[in-house]
Parts: sequence; C-alpha cells; structure tokens
Amino acid sequence: MTTTNHLDLLVEFGLTRREASVYLSLLSDGDLNGYEAAKALGISRSNAYTALAGLVDKGAAWLIEGSVTRYTAVPLAEFCDNRLRALARSRDKLLAALPRQKTETGSYITIKGDTQILNRFHHLLLGVRERVYLALHGQVLIRFLDELSELLKRSCKIVIITDARTLQSAEVREKLAGAHMQAGAVSFDQVRVIVDSHHVMTGELTGGAKAGCLYSDQKHLVDLFKTALRNELRLIELGAEIGEE
Repeated sequence: MTTTNHLDLLVEFGLTRREASVYLSLLSDGDLNGYEAAKALGISRSNAYTALAGLVDKGAAWLIEGSVTRYTAVPLAEFCDNRLRALARSRDKLLAALPRQKTETGSYITIKGDTQILNRFHHLLLGVRERVYLALHGQVLIRFLDELSELLKRSCKIVIITDARTLQSAEVREKLAGAHMQAGAVSFDQVRVIVDSHHVMTGELTGGAKAGCLYSDQKHLVDLFKTALRNELRLIELGAEIGEE
C-alpha cells in the first residue's frame, strides 16, 4: 500500500491530508517538535505547528512537555478505535433526535458506485428477518460470509447461486453450512439480492464509480425477480439430475 493510500485512509478518520502526513511522520520517526516535523516534510513551521495542534485536538497525538514542546503519535489502533467510538456515539444521538425516514413505497432507486452498492448490500443483509436469495460471484460473496453466517445462526433461510469454484471453498462450506447453495452461471460483476420478499437489488459491479444497481421495494419487481430466481434454481437442479442419469 502506498503512502497516498495511507493518507486517504487517515483522511477517512477525520484528519486533513497535511495532518495525516505529519501523523505518519510521527509514527515512523518518533517524537518530533514543530521544527523537526517541518524539516522532515518540507513544509513551513507554521503549517507544521498547525497540523500538530490539529492532531492533538483530534486525538491523534499527545504533547510531551519539556524545554521544547514535542509531540508523539497516539498508537494507530487506539486512535482509530477512539474515532469509531466517537462516531458511534454521534450516530446514536442522531438516531434518537432526528425523525425516522418515511416507509418506502414502491420506489425505483439507482445506486451508483461499487462502494455504495456494497454498503447497501451490507445493510440489506443486516435487515433480513426471514430469508434472503442471492445470485453473485464468489469474490463478492466472500466479503459477506460473516453477515450470512450470523443470519444462519438466527435460523434465516439463505439461498445462493454462485460459481462452482466458490462452492468448493472450505471456508464457504464451513461458514454457510445450512444454506442452500447451487452452482450457476454467475458473472464476476453480477449482483442480485432479494430480502424477505420485500426488497430487491440488481446490477453490476465494475470496480469503480461507474457501477450501477437498481434497488426497489416495488412488489411487482420483487415478485418478478423471485420467480426468475426460482426458475433459475429449478433449471440448475434439473441439469444436475440429467447429468447424474
């Protein structure tokens, strides 16, 4: 992973890019004062001290008192954990204070980008009450083994169509023991999900922001996809029976 990737990830935890750069320097070089940080990163002392003060305010650095004030990095795992706990508290306050979203009423929603599609998929799985039908490639399925395993522990019904290679995976067989799984013609970028006969999501992952997925709770569309998946499963089962003969 490159330094740019590290900076991008730290920015997601609330740091500016300059603060993230100084934080990485503290992690790699150890304790620094403002002059040393400026020299190490090739920035002005003013910018270095501003970044160091920002790191202290955001819980990413501590002060070391002495004749010259020095700064030391809060351990990365501790910093990340603190930020996540703070965000969780803020989330809970928002959920308690703000009005609940109106119930969905047959909308057709386009979700753009791989990240947003996978996030929606994750939350659909979190909301499963009774059953979920999936048709997707193993490289996507493998990301959600923990969520699906939890559903099985709650006695939810899971039906999966995926590629034959994934069905041979020991990890998949172990974590999804109890799910009904069939090998089918599933392309790498394909995503099809039906949750509790109320929600459907279908589309393609393209590895970037141009990916698109249709999400809906429109009953007619849900029923149409349920029928299509049932027919696909039946054809797979018939093919297996013919092959055995």
